[in-house]
Amino acid sequence: MKHILMIATGGTIASRQSGRGLAPSLTGEELLEFLPDLSRICRVVVENPMSLDATDMTAQDRMQLAELIWKNYPLYDGFVIAHGTDTLSYTAALLYHVLRNFNKPVVITGAQVPLGMPDSDAEQNLIDAFKVASSAYCGVCAVLHRRIIRGNHVVKVHTTELDCFRSVNAPQAGRVDPITGKVILNIVPWLGGEPFFVEEIDPNVVLMKLIPDLDPSIITFLSKYKKVIIEGFGSGGIPVRLEKVVQKLILSGTKVYLTSQCIEGETNLHKYEVGRRAEAMGAVSLGHRSTEDALAAIMCGEL
Repeated sequence: MKHILMIATGGTIASRQSGRGLAPSLTGEELLEFLPDLSRICRVVVENPMSLDATDMTAQDRMQLAELIWKNYPLYDGFVIAHGTDTLSYTAALLYHVLRNFNKPVVITGAQVPLGMPDSDAEQNLIDAFKVASSAYCGVCAVLHRRIIRGNHVVKVHTTELDCFRSVNAPQAGRVDPITGKVILNIVPWLGGEPFFVEEIDPNVVLMKLIPDLDPSIITFLSKYKKVIIEGFGSGGIPVRLEKVVQKLILSGTKVYLTSQCIEGETNLHKYEVGRRAEAMGAVSLGHRSTEDALAAIMCGEL
């Protein structure tokens, strides 16, 4: 039987009404009390490093999770992180890039409705997460609403629906069959090279979303950052009226990356003249990466 480390971080899944709205309250041990049949799937040890609303989670908190997993890599067969859904995709992406060649499953899950409340998705998501953590899957993934999604392709697409996550720009990694309960992987588990932990990241990256009439002076305020992601339109590019300030930003030493506001598809700076002009001034295309994945890769120095 597989030995799994559960890491509880708070989030909706562990929340209760506080009088001022939902707030994290339950520990990992208390979450497991709702899963009496879990002992048939795996053995579990619990860590409670934090109890946060996902909105409050920072890169430093995410690195704390990564360090905890890395420290315990030799001791467990897999890892389950109970997490808030609102920034789950950012955690999944960062762990994917920080825990390189990770040859054991790291499964992140959460819920749209707190555990123990009517119509909650929490119990099913947790059970499925432990099943995937006990499977042959390798690396970081998210498991929610029976979906298994690779960590660098996780995107939340709805604020309230239970089925609120999608695998963007890549096939879903697998699923948990709703009838048999079996883990079905769409990709063959692949063992990479020697596992490696990226100990240092640079979270000082800023994201700016273009709007059609953005004041050019706003871009000048970005010069104190060395790495800037601009979410543009469609296939990507810089509006002609903003080209001078963006070029000045690049010449000042700031690296400017371009992505799209579209959820699916890729940034292609070769398709239109506006994109080619942006590339010529030094802007870097982020291709098919989601914003979360791009942010994590840039923080880890991959781009």
